[in-house]
Amino acid sequence: MVNIEILPLKHEDLEFFSEVRNSCAVEFLHDSRKFTLEETISWFEKTKPDYYVARVDDEKIGYFRTSNLDIKEGTIYIGCDIKSSHRGKGYGFMLYKKFIPFIKEKYKLKIIYLEVLSSNTRAIRLYQKLGFKTDTEYINKIYKNDILIDSIKMSLMTDKTIYEK
Repeated sequence: MVNIEILPLKHEDLEFFSEVRNSCAVEFLHDSRKFTLEETISWFEKTKPDYYVARVDDEKIGYFRTSNLDIKEGTIYIGCDIKSSHRGKGYGFMLYKKFIPFIKEKYKLKIIYLEVLSSNTRAIRLYQKLGFKTDTEYINKIYKNDILIDSIKMSLMTDKTIYEK
């Protein structure tokens, strides 16, 4: 049995966070910039983000980020980045199945949104398996390696999720 923990991102997690984020930036993230550890620490101290470390069997393997929380509307954007050595092994599905009920309960969410690059077909299949539906496709929104790539907005209605306890 796999033990999954979702814990608030802390100062001592920032080196891990920075390494994972930078390894995902060019291929998977909308923002391709890479940051030094010092820049990451400064960002963390200034913004105090609502981010979470994902641990599997006591090993940090990724993190969740949240943004655009709207308490009144019950909406939030989420995303997850996983360490390269742990990608393609089914951890994303397990982590999201743990994180979605957690974040839903924490903020009493009605809708969870995410955005994914159209080139990230593995992630799109994962989100569809989790129950996310495509809302909008923004044509040629992001430059990656001098190529314009579409960005897809997806949503999950939390009252219809497979994650209920």
